[in-house]
Amino acid sequence: MKFGFVLFLFSFLLACTPQDLELDDPIIIVVAGQSNAVGAGNAAESATGLKNCFEYNSILNAITPLQDPVGQVDLGFEQAVTGSLSPSLALNLSKITNQEILIVQCAKGGSALHPLAEQNNWGVWGKTGGLLSNSYRKIDRALSKIAESSNSQPKLNAIIWSQGENDGEAIGKGKLTRLQYKSSLQKLINNYRNKYGAALPFIIVETGRNVSCRICDSGFEIVRQVQREVADEDNYTFIGYSETEYFEQRNWLQDPVHYNQTALNHIGETLANFLVASQIDIY
Repeated sequence: MKFGFVLFLFSFLLACTPQDLELDDPIIIVVAGQSNAVGAGNAAESATGLKNCFEYNSILNAITPLQDPVGQVDLGFEQAVTGSLSPSLALNLSKITNQEILIVQCAKGGSALHPLAEQNNWGVWGKTGGLLSNSYRKIDRALSKIAESSNSQPKLNAIIWSQGENDGEAIGKGKLTRLQYKSSLQKLINNYRNKYGAALPFIIVETGRNVSCRICDSGFEIVRQVQREVADEDNYTFIGYSETEYFEQRNWLQDPVHYNQTALNHIGETLANFLVASQIDIY
């Protein structure tokens, strides 16, 4: 009787313990930035049928099936509340490439690129903040996890960057200059390239608008201009999505700055098509 109970208990615990998934040379995409990268959409409207789509869970140190809410409250990053762009991105990219997709979510709501744009200690992406180094930790752990089950050494294939709202507000209010923001963005890209390869594709989702603050919105426009400049000046930096400034007219805003799930799904699908159609080296 005791043996039977112990066997039952062992089987139950084994069934409840997350099992490591083994992927063979997936396309590895980092989604980084602030709240619109975290996702403020609706998981019930998020993409489904994600059979070849996965994410790295830093709390479990495991590869898990991808589904919203994507991400973990760990290493200074956040989980989607409750829908994000990542399922749509992964699903559409998997359909086009017929490959497994691994998302590494490294996003923090309210985070700033330049220290002068930080609010309420919400985090900074420059070297003086902890978000960049923590993203290295999460990415490296994901790569190591894939290496355990792969016959080849995995590499980071691309970074999707959706950030700029805090910096745009700071520019609009005169706390940050255009040149300071541009320099910070270029330094961030160089930091990732120095660690993960000189030709690492860096894909920007243009910052949208602030429809409730005219001064802030003027700063958002400058951020978009700078993002385009940086992409034009760098062979491996691209504008992957450029329609965010029209979201108010499309009723695609959740609030004055956050994208709803219709918008997030469209961003994800557009990014997937862009990555393939532009012949960016994501393999």
